[in-house]
Amino acid sequence: MCRSNLRPDKMTLVVILLACSRLGDLSLGTRIHENICDIHDIYSDVFVGNALVDMYMKCGDADSARKLFDKMPVKNVVSWNSMISGLVQQGQFKEALHLELGKWVHAYIDKNQIKADGFVGNALVDMYAKCGSAEQAFGVFQGMECKDVFSYTAMIMGFAMNGEAERALDIFAEMPMVGSKPDEVTFVDVLSACSHAGMVEEGWRHFEDMSKVYNLEPQTEHYGCMVDLLGRAGLISEAEVFIANMPIEPDAFVWGALLGACSIHGKVELGEAIMKKLVAVEPVRDGAYILMSNIYSSAKSLK
Repeated sequence: MCRSNLRPDKMTLVVILLACSRLGDLSLGTRIHENICDIHDIYSDVFVGNALVDMYMKCGDADSARKLFDKMPVKNVVSWNSMISGLVQQGQFKEALHLELGKWVHAYIDKNQIKADGFVGNALVDMYAKCGSAEQAFGVFQGMECKDVFSYTAMIMGFAMNGEAERALDIFAEMPMVGSKPDEVTFVDVLSACSHAGMVEEGWRHFEDMSKVYNLEPQTEHYGCMVDLLGRAGLISEAEVFIANMPIEPDAFVWGALLGACSIHGKVELGEAIMKKLVAVEPVRDGAYILMSNIYSSAKSLK
């Protein structure tokens, strides 16, 4: 057609793109996309747009499908279904959230009677939690017949992120009852929950249980959480002693946590000393300079 200077209509393009989808030929589909950009306003034509989204999804290129989907000024049910089904099939539930498709994904799973267990259930819990919908995350979590360490960790993180430390710790307490052993990531979320809720004794207990009960060696993230816990509670001296006794070299995460405590409690001189140590291990850290600026501002306002 192109050699004969015939301009393909939208139905012809849809059929060709459908063939690319079925063949899984991304290279051909991409070339067609590039060529038709010169002869069609594809973004304003929902049928051609849908065919392109479907083609990219079926060929495994979710990024291109998403970019195209975002540019489409008009979307219909087919547009949304192509995105949802493609993301579900590729297991990219977090990407669905960024497209504001989280609830669409869940509806799709329910409608198609996909069992929300294992990877699917965990992704939904994680998705709702990071979206700030802890109750919806908990609803999915409760409905899961088979929960693993990832399920529990996602739910603990969800409650911790949304300021519900006690509920996060209640979920954590369930784990040994069902034979689910927490891992290092679980403890980061548990310690974070304790830190933001000011639960110092609880945090200490869980930190010590890592090695004593679960035979897990604390990593720099866990030490950083403990420094944050002590610092937020105003126990700056205890935090300094804790760092001095660490069996591993403190990194930017640990020093950053202590600097954050200095910012909260207006410790200018200590903040300056910590800032030097922080810059020594990680010279480019914009957040640290912002914290130091806040420390100076707070000190100036108190004069």
